[in-house]
Amino acid sequence: MNDGSSTWGAAARGAVALYVLGMVGVAALAIHSVPSLRAIPELAVLSYPTLVLVAAANSTVLLAVFVALGAATAPRTGLHSHVFAWASGGSPDWDAYRRSLPLAVGLGAALFVLITVIDVALAPFTGLESVEAIGDATVLEDLLASVPMRLLYGGITEELLLRWGVMAPIAFVLWWVRNRIGEQTEEPPTAVLWVAIFASAVAFGVGHLPALASTFDLTPALVVRTVLLNTIVGVALGWLFWRRSLETAMVAHAAFHVVLVAVSVVAMLLF
Repeated sequence: MNDGSSTWGAAARGAVALYVLGMVGVAALAIHSVPSLRAIPELAVLSYPTLVLVAAANSTVLLAVFVALGAATAPRTGLHSHVFAWASGGSPDWDAYRRSLPLAVGLGAALFVLITVIDVALAPFTGLESVEAIGDATVLEDLLASVPMRLLYGGITEELLLRWGVMAPIAFVLWWVRNRIGEQTEEPPTAVLWVAIFASAVAFGVGHLPALASTFDLTPALVVRTVLLNTIVGVALGWLFWRRSLETAMVAHAAFHVVLVAVSVVAMLLF
């Protein structure tokens, strides 16, 4: 399948399309972060639009860097994005994407169940009761307010950062090194892709620690739990990116959060 990446101009168009898509998630994250920023005395005097810009600044720059890295490496390693293919003048297989949706939704739901079971098993060591503790109406309200951020930033932007922007470059670099020191291959071997999947999944897990540290005192058990659970999710999403498409991984990631929120809301209403 041709991603239209034979020229830099085509790759740039694909990168811009993915960047615009990812900025939807950045905006959702920034809006969600405004109340927290208002709690900081030095920032409380700033206007709402200014706070949104402050909240979006780092992610805006990081997204540009990682989208560019992915645009330069993903097509060369056979890792596919339908949006990138469409915008760069290639041939996106939308039928294949539609056929992958049941797998994406099912895998996202299954991941939630698996993560919940493991989290409950680790609770005696971490002191956490569940993946998403629901205690009162305020917590439920906060959870519902986080839905756009979870679906758009988590489902779209995080996949662009970690799968497109980290997994693809790692796969490309490992493949390039292997071709220089060993037998040359026309595409990355399976082992190279699995290393890239695992490395980006661990980065995905580590990337959740700063947010966790803002709520809990980090203990070794809590760090291991957080990195482990997110690595499991990251491996599954990386596999989807490799075997199907970036957009399939996005849908699975979003489906995970949909099930999480739905189960949390039902638990709150019933108990």
